[in-house]
Amino acid sequence: MNTSTDSSFFLPALLPGTLMDYNFEKDIGKNITDISISTDYPSFYRIVIRLLSFYALILVVIGTLGNLLTIIILCRRNLRRFVTMRYLIAVSVCDIISLYGWNLNNFYKFTISSNYKNLEEKSLVHCRVMSYLTFVGLQLSSWCLTAVSLDRCLSLYFLTWKHKYGKLSRAKYHIAILTVICLLLNSHILFFNGYRTDPPDNSIRCYRTRTNIFYIYPEWERVHLAVYNLCPFMIMLSCNTYIIHVTIRSARIRTIKRKTNASGKSISSSSTRHRQLSIMLMIVTFAFVILTLPSCIYFVFFRHRMPKTNDVRIFRHLVQICLGSVQFTSHAINFFLYCFSATNFREELRDFLRELCLRRSFISKFRQSKTTSIRLTTINRSKRTKQQLNSKSISDNSHIERNHIIKSPDIQKALIKIDLKDVYIRDIESTSN
Repeated sequence: MNTSTDSSFFLPALLPGTLMDYNFEKDIGKNITDISISTDYPSFYRIVIRLLSFYALILVVIGTLGNLLTIIILCRRNLRRFVTMRYLIAVSVCDIISLYGWNLNNFYKFTISSNYKNLEEKSLVHCRVMSYLTFVGLQLSSWCLTAVSLDRCLSLYFLTWKHKYGKLSRAKYHIAILTVICLLLNSHILFFNGYRTDPPDNSIRCYRTRTNIFYIYPEWERVHLAVYNLCPFMIMLSCNTYIIHVTIRSARIRTIKRKTNASGKSISSSSTRHRQLSIMLMIVTFAFVILTLPSCIYFVFFRHRMPKTNDVRIFRHLVQICLGSVQFTSHAINFFLYCFSATNFREELRDFLRELCLRRSFISKFRQSKTTSIRLTTINRSKRTKQQLNSKSISDNSHIERNHIIKSPDIQKALIKIDLKDVYIRDIESTSN
């Protein structure tokens, strides 16, 4: 049965050169309208793909807010003095960058776009910048997380590591070196990835070149998986194994000391902080490995071994979307892992929220007091103005009444008599003298 009209929702994603179809085999030169698919597929895949596209947008929103809040908390004075926190700040920045590339493409392609085109195919700038930032963000995030485990492991193994190479001032140089390596390693994407087809089509073909349709997938994909998954996985597994061993051994030693020595409070506070830090790092790194390893195993060992029939291609397409969603979940949930595993992080978060609430209440009270003072000042000014006007009117009225009294004929006659008496008295005094 021909179901081309029913499967129009997801069939455009199966065309060669799209983001989810990684082109491990040659293009199949068949017309899409001639493909026969079971009638059970379209509605099921339509619902799943649409839900996963919305999940991709949710990952972008929650991951951005969580990572921004993580950066704010880790930059506070009590936490930024640790070398580990500097690396975790870099991890959060890289996670934000990596979340915006392929997740936004999934949402745009299956929810917004009318013809199910990739967001990278809008222009060569979209194609090269989005793919470049996504590859760099993913690789740099994994290696900064690897640097955390490696620094922690070397600090436990070499007693002089923390004082010579693991100083706080050197952490920024280590992060800068990792950043430059990842930027240069993927720099070819900015110059060679994608091209514009000739007229009259004049469209953008991303993740390929004119001469090599397998330029990114699978050729660079295999390099990316080794840099992003395999090498960090082996390093983090080795470091975390040693950290677990040291943590268990130190816990036994600490238990023995508590039994033999009663004054162990000063030692326990420092050891508790380091133990919580080690537990947090192990949870974060194991979550990264567990969530990203399935995608790595699939693309390296199973992707090219799956049959090339059209039905299997549809199933493979759905598997790749699911694995991509699981992979990017690891870059969006670090904030919740820190809250779950680190007491210091929770305390700093609580203090930050308390300060934020107090600041808002203070600002609101200050605005209210300022408004009240302005009102009182206005009232006082109006009162003073009224009093001045009343006093002025009273003085004017008294002056008018005085002039009116003086101008009356009776008062004038009395004043004349008083003046005559004064003159008569002065004359008597002069004659007597």
